[in-house]
Amino acid sequence: MGDAPPAIDDPTHVIRPIPSRPWPRIAIMALLIGLALLGGWEAFWRSWDYLPGDYKNSESRWAQERRRAVGEATVLIGSSRMLFNVDLGVWEQASGGARPIQLGLEGTSPRAFLTDLANDENFTGLVIADVNTFSFFNSRGGRREDVLKYVRDQIPSQRIGHRLTVPFERVIGFIDDQTRPKEIWFNQVLPLRPEMKRRQDPYKLYVMAPDRDAELWSRVEDDAAYRAEAIRIWNTQPRPPPPPKAKVDRVIAEVRADIEKIRARGGDVAFVQFPYAGRFTKIEDQYGRARFWDRLIAETGVAGVNFQDHPQLQGFVLPEDSHLTARDSETYTRALVPLLRAEIARRAALRSTPPSAASS
Repeated sequence: MGDAPPAIDDPTHVIRPIPSRPWPRIAIMALLIGLALLGGWEAFWRSWDYLPGDYKNSESRWAQERRRAVGEATVLIGSSRMLFNVDLGVWEQASGGARPIQLGLEGTSPRAFLTDLANDENFTGLVIADVNTFSFFNSRGGRREDVLKYVRDQIPSQRIGHRLTVPFERVIGFIDDQTRPKEIWFNQVLPLRPEMKRRQDPYKLYVMAPDRDAELWSRVEDDAAYRAEAIRIWNTQPRPPPPPKAKVDRVIAEVRADIEKIRARGGDVAFVQFPYAGRFTKIEDQYGRARFWDRLIAETGVAGVNFQDHPQLQGFVLPEDSHLTARDSETYTRALVPLLRAEIARRAALRSTPPSAASS
């Protein structure tokens, strides 16, 4: 037989009857209050130009695009200048229908990503790499190099989670790294103890489409106070001095080896240098074009388009000295593509010409 039920006066047994309440109405009220708070939070962030359709630049989104980089695809790699300054739609029109795959990442050197594509037997296409001199020659990857590992290690639940967030990013504006309470608190300017240094994450600079087609955020262009603070924080990021000649030699040799692997499969590589101004001019002048850009182009034999050589790539306003506005990125891309295609064709013709014919 089973255990006998406890006696009513048993002190170890507590009876908690559910009170009689209008539970359906309470549930509806709770739902309405939650929706009102959510709507207020959304309205607040929309007033600061955090709008729907701005997709998070997550590791999952990058991995999704990296998996598309197969066959004869055109792939863009490099720093935030590549990410912000190229309009994928304009590139698609100007190149006759080939929409490139955007793999650029802020604060990141393209060299590790060039090696990744060089070692991928499934890739036989064209790589366009942004040469941001101080990062290119000092770092193989940099700020976000870990995405390469993420492509290999991403688990099914992470892929599913990414797919589930996309519909919400399409209609909700406050889904952004900078709107999280933890990030808001982290970026507060608070009194510091002696000998402490203020640490703040870089401010938001761009908005992004589902295929990582990114452009400079309008607030960076229109809000002078926000722009100044964003520049101040980004200026705290380290800017290494020019490396010695021995390191430059090693970098160029490694890059040349990667290029040869891609060419052996029928692909090709080209380099671009985007406009810069202000403090970045001082940095680039410290490095010197002849020691870095000119050597890289000459010793790798690839097509290279430097904005300094083409009037149609100059004269643009750079709100924070490093990136084009959304409007100018369209104009710049429309001018860049034919120059790049012509230079790639010229270099290919030189490689196919026998040395005797070329010398004559």
